Amino acid sequence: MLDTPLQLIDLETLRTVRQVSELIPMILGLAISYLAYTAYRQNRSRPMLYVAAGFVLVLFVQLPLSLILLYLLELPTPILNSIVQIPEFIGLGLILYGLWVPRRD
Repeated sequence: MLDTPLQLIDLETLRTVRQVSELIPMILGLAISYLAYTAYRQNRSRPMLYVAAGFVLVLFVQLPLSLILLYLLELPTPILNSIVQIPEFIGLGLILYGLWVPRRD
């Protein structure tokens, strides 16, 4: 019988790959947030500040928050997932608001 790709890799390796893959969006989110914040500082465009804060909440806050809630408070997974989605919703709302609001000079 043919081996599927999941049978060729042990679970510990898959766990490590999954953890590293969680770090990549977090780093990219910080980079995007930094660029949006520097655009805000250069142009004093308040909508860019909302976009920067939104990207921080969507892409950066989730991993540290989930680690804190999972390991320190030992919350069950459904509650953890619900709590971790709150900054994501707020961040998406801030990004939408920052893109929607007309720029005032």
